[in-house]
Amino acid sequence: MKIIIIGCPGAEKSVLTKRINDFLHYPVLHLDKIYHTGGKSHITRDELVARVSDFAGIHEKWIIDGNYISTLEMRVKLADTVIALNIPSEICVANAYKRAEENIKQGVIRDDMAEGFDYTVSEEFVEFIKSFQMDTMPKIKNILTNFPDKNVKILSNYREVEEFIDILRKEYAE
Repeated sequence: MKIIIIGCPGAEKSVLTKRINDFLHYPVLHLDKIYHTGGKSHITRDELVARVSDFAGIHEKWIIDGNYISTLEMRVKLADTVIALNIPSEICVANAYKRAEENIKQGVIRDDMAEGFDYTVSEEFVEFIKSFQMDTMPKIKNILTNFPDKNVKILSNYREVEEFIDILRKEYAE
């Protein structure tokens, strides 16, 4: 299985990746980890495309988590399963603040983020999260309609996420 996990910042894409991978044990590529190079610096879109292509070409099964809509169509073509987290914006904002607070207070370096990543939750970032459902999610859904052959799961709350994990775990166990 080749899985991409997409959705709003703060939707807990990386948490879902970890939970699924606790039983799948696939190679994982966290786009945030390769895109950000410390502070507010990042690689180019072309470099991101190359890194994703290389990763997908090396591994037979994998999980790639991260939104990055500029490369979404390319990643959907590579995948057979797309999990889109369509979590309400207010929950994503709260999660972003909670995550930043935990990382700053505890000095935790998340394994899904680049070393030296700036965990500050800016006003601009909050506005992006708040507008995600209206601005970005329709673009995601539009891209996904171009791939009727893909297994697409749009999960809109954490109960649906739990049910999906349970189903996937049972399928994998068989």
